[in-house]
Amino acid sequence: MIAHEWLDVVPCTIAEYDGAVWRTVEVDPSSEERLAGPVVGTDLQWLQQNWRPGETEGDRAEIGSTRDAAYRDLLSRIDSGLLALVDYGHLRADRPRWGTLTGYRDGVQCPPRPDGSTDITAHVAMDTLGAGELVRQRALFDQLGLRPEAPAIALAREDPPAYLEGLAERGSYAQLTATSGLGDFWWAITTIDH
Repeated sequence: MIAHEWLDVVPCTIAEYDGAVWRTVEVDPSSEERLAGPVVGTDLQWLQQNWRPGETEGDRAEIGSTRDAAYRDLLSRIDSGLLALVDYGHLRADRPRWGTLTGYRDGVQCPPRPDGSTDITAHVAMDTLGAGELVRQRALFDQLGLRPEAPAIALAREDPPAYLEGLAERGSYAQLTATSGLGDFWWAITTIDH
């Protein structure tokens, strides 16, 4: 089973450090935010185990307990095979201090609005899922030997359409493996054999 950009839209609690404690961020339909009560319970537990401590007022965290639970639920539905989750994310060492919560409307990035007009997304804490292997898309494609060879320059004279096709394949591969682009996708891969 492959789940592509699924976990980043599973709702998660957003927290902000107020200089003393982590507080839940509440958002109204117009995208106005306010800090609510302190983060408690399983969300606080997850935060303490999986996120860097708050250091500066305004630090943000995306609490991934709901995503971890969704991953475990999906994993439990597979008797044998392979589960691959593909998503933008981060590892503990590089958790973004100010979070990644954003919105998209008509394919354009915009402030997140919880009014149904916006696709709301936040990167995934990939190392909390418990996957068997975590690998960036660019490294995975390289390991799999998917990099197409450059077409021979002589092909431009002998068979121009084939030459252009070869160039197009190289261009597509470059897009799929680009840093600060599609190559930054994380693949969380787990083999299941009950």
